[in-house]
Amino acid sequence: MAYENILYDVSDRIATITLNRPEAMNATTDGLYQELHAALREIAADPGVGCVILTGAGKGFCAGADLKARRDDMTPIQLRARHRWILKDILEPLFRLEKPVIAAVNGAAAGAGFNIALACDFIIASDKASFIQAFAKVGLVPDLGGLYLLGRVIGINKAKELCFTARKVLADEAKELGIVNHVVPHDQLLAEARAIAAKIVAGSPTALAMTKTLLDKASNSTLDQMLEYESYAQTVAYLTPEYKEGVQAFREKRAPDFAAAAARG
Repeated sequence: MAYENILYDVSDRIATITLNRPEAMNATTDGLYQELHAALREIAADPGVGCVILTGAGKGFCAGADLKARRDDMTPIQLRARHRWILKDILEPLFRLEKPVIAAVNGAAAGAGFNIALACDFIIASDKASFIQAFAKVGLVPDLGGLYLLGRVIGINKAKELCFTARKVLADEAKELGIVNHVVPHDQLLAEARAIAAKIVAGSPTALAMTKTLLDKASNSTLDQMLEYESYAQTVAYLTPEYKEGVQAFREKRAPDFAAAAARG
């Protein structure tokens, strides 16, 4: 489909989604969410994509909801239905996508923008990036999964502090808290993200998908459950053409081509 609120590109098995409303600091609207949903569906169905980079155009990553686009005529039931649509069609598919997703945060990630970044697998931040759970400033609770995601990343007490105070966290502090994996110079952000993505797409698509899914399940599972999941996943991995390619490449002292093996079936 033709996109107006995002940019979408695939190169070298890396899909890049750029939130593209720079005049509004990439604040979210229903139109942007619809396009993000479509892009995620396209990525999920495309075996030619092995990793995703999510970033923002202009000076900001995402300023959260566009309050100027908010409708004041919706009933509470309609508001809840809309919010559930966003969670089920955008947030959950982003979080559960069986391909690694890197958030390349190039500026302010505020409110829903912060939590969209948290729904990715990890975050690389520009040294100009900042993060804020801005909801308390407008009388709202953290949304887009923030109530679930933030505490998992930084611990419940720190999460409460950031949500209650709505204070801004700059890139270096975000790294110290564990929100951000790497802080890089602003003009090197996308290059660094692509370098990491290139290492990821060199891996086995099947093994990566299972690894991501099981790591996400680990914090809500018992040891017994995780060992059982592991036994099934590893059995599947042993049966894949990627495993056969990996063993053959090891014996031949060359780099494995997992993507080609997966495509051959």
